[in-house]
Formats: sequence, structure tokens, C-alpha cells
Amino acid sequence: MSRVALAGIELPADLQWTDEFTAWRIGQQVRTSLSGALIVQESARQAGRPITLQTTRDGQAYVAPIQLDVLRQLQSLSEQLQAAPMTLVLPAHNGGDRTFQVRWLRTEGAALDAQPLRFATPAVDADFFSITLRLMTV
Repeated sequence: MSRVALAGIELPADLQWTDEFTAWRIGQQVRTSLSGALIVQESARQAGRPITLQTTRDGQAYVAPIQLDVLRQLQSLSEQLQAAPMTLVLPAHNGGDRTFQVRWLRTEGAALDAQPLRFATPAVDADFFSITLRLMTV
């Protein structure tokens, strides 16, 4: 069964993993020496694969929006200091599930970003939101 779950919070199965096929295994640091020479250091990464999950838009329709109650659960989770990695379950390409141990990735922007599909005040539990989750493997 295709599903997405983060630390036990059920999410829509069709969230898009936007950087799934982006190369990440080689880390690189580039510096300039005092003489002006370029110093490039590369090494193999053992962890730190980015996993960015987001709601997408197909014409006028949103794919994988979440409701306010789920957003509040994610917001609470993202505001905690993570003592232990969280478990992320994603659907596999040919059936089954893939499981990753992840942490929030806070260096690339907000770890959790959400926008209402339709602005209304006050927001109610039935309202839908477009989300972006920024995670990394550990």
C-alpha cells in the first residue's frame, strides 16, 4: 500500500519528492587561499541526502494538500529539538515502502513551509494547505 508517514503522522501518498533524483553523494568545499588559488576538497557523503516533499499543482488542482489538523501536528514536530531521528516512510517505485531515518533540514530555508489553498480567517480544521517539508537522511 502506498503511503507517506513522518514520525507516525500520515501524509498524502502523492507528495512529490522534488530532489529524489538529484546527485548528493559527493560533498564539496571550495575556498580561496591567501595567494588567491582555488582550493577544492571533495569527499564521499555517508548521510545527508536531502528529501524535499511538497504539494504540487496540476493546472488549477493541487496534488497532496493537507488539512489544518495535520499541519498543526507537523508544526509541533518541526518545533522540537530532535534528540533522535524520525522515521519517514515513502512509497517505492515498484510497490512496497521505503524507510529512511531523517532529521529536519533547516539550512536550506524553513524546515516546514505551508500556504493556505484559499485564505480565510480564522482557519478551520477542514481548510487545506500546500506544504513543503525539508528533511535529510542521517
